[in-house]
Amino acid sequence: MIDCKVGDRIRLLYMPDDPDPIPAGATGTVLRVDGGALPQVHIAWGSGRTLALIPGVDTWETIERPTAGDDAGPVPVLAPVYRGIVAVRDSGIVNMLDRKTVAAIARKMAFSETAAWLDDKENWDTYVRGVLNGFKPSEW
Repeated sequence: MIDCKVGDRIRLLYMPDDPDPIPAGATGTVLRVDGGALPQVHIAWGSGRTLALIPGVDTWETIERPTAGDDAGPVPVLAPVYRGIVAVRDSGIVNMLDRKTVAAIARKMAFSETAAWLDDKENWDTYVRGVLNGFKPSEW
């Protein structure tokens, strides 16, 4: 049994068999959990990479679980950032979990505020939550 759920924050302890492993101590957010013959836990890592963990091979710990109400609805972002995210999403040319490419496309589409927001490491977890739960414009 895999003891993690979408939205959980995890810390990697050990990844022995990947040719380009995520470093021990890295943290990320669970995007999807696949069961079956070869179960995998898909993670959006704080570095911007996405890479699945394999239970029984890779070792990790859950460091935070969303509580009732957390991650339940759209994530508020400033209106200019929201407009850029929506424009990139609506273009259909990128996987929205590929934050670096989303930022590059936003920059090319003249949404510089969106690109800067996506480049700021402080916003990476918020961005993943928004991709999973949606975004909403806010005028903070």
